[in-house]
Amino acid sequence: MKENGMQRKSVEGKLKDIANEKFPEMSWVFDNWKSIDRKLSKLSLPAIVCVMPVSGTLTFKNGRVKDKPNCYLVFLDKAQKDADGDDNEEVYTRMKDEAVRFVKELNKSGQFEQIDGEIPYDVISEGMSDVLTGVGIPLSIKELMGVCI
Repeated sequence: MKENGMQRKSVEGKLKDIANEKFPEMSWVFDNWKSIDRKLSKLSLPAIVCVMPVSGTLTFKNGRVKDKPNCYLVFLDKAQKDADGDDNEEVYTRMKDEAVRFVKELNKSGQFEQIDGEIPYDVISEGMSDVLTGVGIPLSIKELMGVCI
C-alpha cells in the first residue's frame, strides 16, 4: 500500500529503524526461524531478532487501516561453550534488560500504541549452531496512525 505517493513502511521496517537508531551495538535480523541461525552465524553479537510474524490483525476504522502483527522479538548473545546456569543467567539477564529497553523505545517512538502490562518472555539457551543465550518476547505491535484507505 502506498501512502502519499510513497511505499508505506511496515511495522517490521519501523522496528528495524528503531533497532538501528537506538541499538547500534546490536545486529538486526528479520527472517523466519529456518534462516535465522544461518544469518546469526555471520553477524556480530549481540543481536535483536524479529521472527517473521505468522499472524496479525488489520483494524479498519474511519477510513483508515492499522496493522498489528504478532511479533516475536529475540535478544541473543554468545554464551561460552558448555555454559552452566550462572553463565547463562548472566547473558539472558543482560538480554532481558535489552528487551525492556527496546519496549521502552517502542513506546517513546510515537509510532505504535503503548505497550503496557505484563509481557511474558522465554529464556533461550544454547539452541542454535553457535552457543547463544537470551530472551524472546511475544508482542502484538499496533500502528498508532495507520494509513488512509
